[in-house]
Amino acid sequence: MICAHQTTNKGWFDFISAFDIPLFFFLSGFLFSFKKFDTYSQFLKARVKQLLVPYLLLNLVAYIFWLFFFKNFDEMFVSSGRFYKSFFGIFYGNGYGDWLIHCIATWFIICLFSLENIYFLVFRKLTDNQKYIALVCFLPLCWLDRNYMPFWLPWGIDIAFVGIIFYGVGNLFKTRVFQLIQLSMLKLSVISILAFAVLLFVAQRTHSDMNQHQYSNFKLFFVGAFAGITCVITLSRIIELGLGHISIFQFVAQNTLFIMAFHLFVMTIVNKFILDVFDISSKEIAANGFIGAIVVVPTVFLLIPLIYLCNRYFPVIVGKPSASKQTAILPKEQVALGRPFKGSVGM
Repeated sequence: MICAHQTTNKGWFDFISAFDIPLFFFLSGFLFSFKKFDTYSQFLKARVKQLLVPYLLLNLVAYIFWLFFFKNFDEMFVSSGRFYKSFFGIFYGNGYGDWLIHCIATWFIICLFSLENIYFLVFRKLTDNQKYIALVCFLPLCWLDRNYMPFWLPWGIDIAFVGIIFYGVGNLFKTRVFQLIQLSMLKLSVISILAFAVLLFVAQRTHSDMNQHQYSNFKLFFVGAFAGITCVITLSRIIELGLGHISIFQFVAQNTLFIMAFHLFVMTIVNKFILDVFDISSKEIAANGFIGAIVVVPTVFLLIPLIYLCNRYFPVIVGKPSASKQTAILPKEQVALGRPFKGSVGM
């Protein structure tokens, strides 16, 4: 996601956007279980706390930063509308245009909130076979929305129609995923290479951007997205088998909400630093994939202390319990998990 927002290189962007957001939806579905909730009210209360409240608070904080500093700091944050447009955009919940220019990546958070509510209400009481049929039925709904809907629905509901395909596959086929990652290193490597080849083939022939609701080829989009998801899952397992547990990866995964909200601010500051120190134009930084990768690394590391401060003093902003509450549940977590508590995990 950070790489995609850093680059203006069409080939590099098309490669990343072919699978990054579908991967997020897929993993969210993979981690979801109906068994955690007895009623819809329990589910809704949990998702309001974990997604809706963080979405609103993160956007309000980011809006203040944007209004008093960043909208005059970099052309990336210059809005074509009045200063209050992006404030109202928080409640409209769409990332296209200038509606969330202060915090554009958070469109995913509110879209996921809409998606999960739809998924829970539609799929909860269905049998397994009925769930498969219902999931397939969302495909024509995606097509109809893409081709005939004259306006953008609030809270990313139209994008949720597409995202629910990946979310549902991740949720309904999690047993298959577990079977996949138990394969040998050789088989995982072969699958990863083949999936990467398919992803590369698709990325060179189509353009997709879920936030903008752009799909130059709808069929190829789904092929490339699932190929990218397969590649990431198998490659991650290969890395785990080869290098073991890497704590920084887990830390980043557990704090994606904060990263979504503030990585553009930090990345812009890093870009400005490079511009001041080296004789490189902003267009060269954005167009060059190698330089872009260099920008991404310090962006992530500069976010780490900010994440720590947020988790320590303002955890409610990212949907986490206070430090005292986390300490209070530590013994129960240790008993349940059989290992030291590592913090709250996303969805």
